[in-house]
Amino acid sequence: MKLRNKMFIQHSLTIIMLLIVMYVVVQYSLSKGMLEKETGTLNQYYTLHRIETMKLISDQKISVDQLFTGNYAPFIASHLSANSNFQVQLFTKDETIVGSSDKSLLLKRSDITSALKGQTATIIAQENGTRYFIYAAPFTYQGEIVGGIRYLVDLGQHDAALRETRLWFIGVALACLLISLLAGFSLSSALLKPLHDLQRALKHVAKGNFNIKIKQSSKDEIGELSQDFNHMSDALLHHIALLEYEQNKQKKFYDNMTHELKTPLTSIIGFSNLIDKLQPNDDVRESNSYIRKESTRLLHMVEQLLHISLTKQDGWNIQCKYVNLAEVAEECLQILQPTIAKSSIKLTVSKQSAIVYIDPLRTQQVIFNVIDNVLKHSACSKLQVELREDALYGIIIITDNGKGMDAEQLASLFKLNQKSSRTLSSNSYGLGMPLVKELMELQGGSINISSKPGHGTQVTLLFDKYEKKASSYQV
Repeated sequence: MKLRNKMFIQHSLTIIMLLIVMYVVVQYSLSKGMLEKETGTLNQYYTLHRIETMKLISDQKISVDQLFTGNYAPFIASHLSANSNFQVQLFTKDETIVGSSDKSLLLKRSDITSALKGQTATIIAQENGTRYFIYAAPFTYQGEIVGGIRYLVDLGQHDAALRETRLWFIGVALACLLISLLAGFSLSSALLKPLHDLQRALKHVAKGNFNIKIKQSSKDEIGELSQDFNHMSDALLHHIALLEYEQNKQKKFYDNMTHELKTPLTSIIGFSNLIDKLQPNDDVRESNSYIRKESTRLLHMVEQLLHISLTKQDGWNIQCKYVNLAEVAEECLQILQPTIAKSSIKLTVSKQSAIVYIDPLRTQQVIFNVIDNVLKHSACSKLQVELREDALYGIIIITDNGKGMDAEQLASLFKLNQKSSRTLSSNSYGLGMPLVKELMELQGGSINISSKPGHGTQVTLLFDKYEKKASSYQV
């Protein structure tokens, strides 16, 4: 059963019980009030009638014995009930009714016994379908009870008044009940509407929609509950965003790291294949030297990855120092020489020394990725590498005569997973150039690319010559 129906039934039962109690109380109070009023009135009549009767006795018109005999009693009873709406009866010490204003109404009840014991008594009796209120009182003469006077009031008018009052009360009660039920239904609907909104919102949350909000302007407990729900929704969104951010950071870093593992592995494989074709020992030793260097670099990268995993870090460790940019570039080109030769690309190098403040390993990653991008995507036949410097930067310019790129391709070059404008294959995962840009910025440098379709591409790398504030890469 729904909460609204429960509230409605409970409210209805409460109102009905209250009306029943009120009905009983009102009926009892009215009946009691009327009977008390009748008792007071009859008590006054009894006092007056006793005075009148005693006056008749004192004037010696009748004696006490004659008052309670069959000859005078009916006459006295009729005289006393004249001009009143009740019947009068006289009874003797042996509980015999000797006189009555209505000879057919001779009800003998326990009130006579009580009155002869010196007490006034009231009872309600019924005769021939008519209810009577009976008031009996003792008649004393010279300190002795010699009989009693009895009054019988027809309760027909009293009952009619109670019935009319009862009908009015029931009508008013039904109207009040209807109004109360309508008001209760409206109030329960107003009170339960925020709960229904909260229920619907919770269903959305259960389905993963945490953007749902509850509009509630009330200042009661339901309003506070709605505000708490909105705070919970905001907190969930915040924590989900943090989780996604952390997940994306870790994924991005490990994507970049695994991408970088390809470069030394490619060089090792290239030099290994080249050894079989070399004859002079010097050439073989030189190839083995490069294999050892790349193997050492690969081992260093694996150790770094393991260290990051154990220490729960998620960023590159940048260690800048002053080095000769020409030596770093020359070593890279020597390692890449077999791959460049295999691609039938003519390499031209122009260099001059430039002392810069960089991380040599990260700079090698930058050069490897840029040239690797050229070899895989430019379809060039010539590649020119120029090293120079100015007052602030050491500069590497890498130029090819390949197919070039349009504005849309340039705009998406540093963005991950832009499949509409970048081709992803088994040899390329779209990670190289975004990683180049990040590594250059971490070292305080920058990268600029200019290209036109059919006119090749030029990549300019700027490296700081002077130390700046240390930075670290956070994915």
